[in-house]
Amino acid sequence: MQHHEIIQVLQDNDTFLITYYAKKYQAIITRKGTWTKPNTNTQGKYISINGDDCYFYWDINAEPNKNGNQWRRATNPTRCEVA
Repeated sequence: MQHHEIIQVLQDNDTFLITYYAKKYQAIITRKGTWTKPNTNTQGKYISINGDDCYFYWDINAEPNKNGNQWRRATNPTRCEVA
C-alpha cells in the first residue's frame, strides 16, 4: 500500500487492522488499533526514519507497559484495512 492510502485508513476509521514485520517477534504480525488514544484527543503520528515509513498507533489489544502505554510502531506496513 502507498503511504497516503495507509494514512487515509488510519485517520478515517475508528479501528483498523495493520500488518507489518515485527523485529521483536521476527515475524509478520497483524494488530488491531486506533489512530487516537481512547478517551483523549491524542493522535498517532507518521514519520520517516532512515527511509522507512513508521506509523505510531494505539494497539487496542496490547498489554500496557508500566506507564499504561499501548502505543506501538508499525514500520513499513504491508497491509492496512478497516476492522
